[in-house]
Amino acid sequence: MSDRPQPITIEARPSQPRTPVVEISPEEIAMLVDRFYAEIRRHPRLGPLFEARLAGIWDMHLERMKRFWRSVLLHSGEYSGQPVAKHNALPDLREDDFMIWLEVFETTTDSLFDSQLSASILTVARRIARSLWLARFGTPFSQAPAWLS
Repeated sequence: MSDRPQPITIEARPSQPRTPVVEISPEEIAMLVDRFYAEIRRHPRLGPLFEARLAGIWDMHLERMKRFWRSVLLHSGEYSGQPVAKHNALPDLREDDFMIWLEVFETTTDSLFDSQLSASILTVARRIARSLWLARFGTPFSQAPAWLS
């Protein structure tokens, strides 16, 4: 018998496939992203903020956002990135910019989808906005504004 310790074997169950958050196609997600960012680019407050960071690379950003939303809504797993770090690096970002972002997002989803699908997507968007807002403006004792709930 050897004095060497025997290797430890760990067995894990394979993860269950995740079901999409909503019934939406990748093409519909692309349409949502394209329409939403077209509105953002026209917005008097958010347009210049985005343009300052994305001038010349809008196509790359749109493709990244399509991967992001497919990952979030369809659990495709194709997005990798650091959204908190990216948003925290924006020097002129204000607290109420998240409210504006959500208003534009809600208007866009409402114009494209039925009310049930739009509400489901907006629930996810609010959760994301809340997380980004807390990472940027929150403190251990603060709460997110009610419009992020």
